[in-house]
Amino acid sequence: MTTETDDTFTIKVIIPFRDRGLDPRRTANLETVMTWWWAHGYEPEIVDDGLEGDAQFNRHRAYNRAVSRNADADVFIFTEADMLIPPAQIVSGAQMAQMMPGLVVPFIQYRYLRDEQTGYVRHMLGRIDPRQMADFVDSGEIFTMEPESVMNNGTSIGAVNIVSRETLEMTGGFTERTSGNWYDDRIIEQGFAFLTGKPTRYVEGSAVHLYHLPGWQGDHLTDEDKAATAHNKKIYQDMKDNIRFNFKPAVRELMTYRESH
Repeated sequence: MTTETDDTFTIKVIIPFRDRGLDPRRTANLETVMTWWWAHGYEPEIVDDGLEGDAQFNRHRAYNRAVSRNADADVFIFTEADMLIPPAQIVSGAQMAQMMPGLVVPFIQYRYLRDEQTGYVRHMLGRIDPRQMADFVDSGEIFTMEPESVMNNGTSIGAVNIVSRETLEMTGGFTERTSGNWYDDRIIEQGFAFLTGKPTRYVEGSAVHLYHLPGWQGDHLTDEDKAATAHNKKIYQDMKDNIRFNFKPAVRELMTYRESH
């Protein structure tokens, strides 16, 4: 179901998710994030990648599946299952995306919470009456905690992305050659900028990441996890080379690559 804005275009919130059964925090975070969106008047749709078990998660495949299911949406908000963001930034980002092609990231500061902080946030949001959610947001508590780490000035681009249907049609959407963690967001960001001729735009403000086992380090990562990251990195380098040589057909071919659904 879509949500209509005051500007008479429709937006759809998509949360890509498939539980690989490796960390219970991920499902707990998803429940908290869903509560957050519902309390702010949105009806997010959880979309998986159509794969099963411990197969590497293909985030872009989930995105493409969501786009094909929501033909009436003008603007898509693709948000991870562990991200909280002030609703005013989402509204601003959706308006920016509808006004001009290209990728919009609705924050410039990424705040990575610690495990214990995340547990507190889950607890608090689980107790609050949805009608009082706005007061909790306005208090700023979630967005002023001292996090484990911070990425400023638009360093993080993949956690929440906003794109218009026009942008997807101009670029071919999301390549499905990537899977697992890392580099897939960079590939898409550069592809969108190159094929639309518009740089990535940002909305002033912060977004908060709820803790789970990280995808970039730790004994929990398998050889398959590491191989997927290495594969994405190679694709990213190929993308940069094709853009540097202004080879538009190759960039378009990558962006339109699809696995059979």
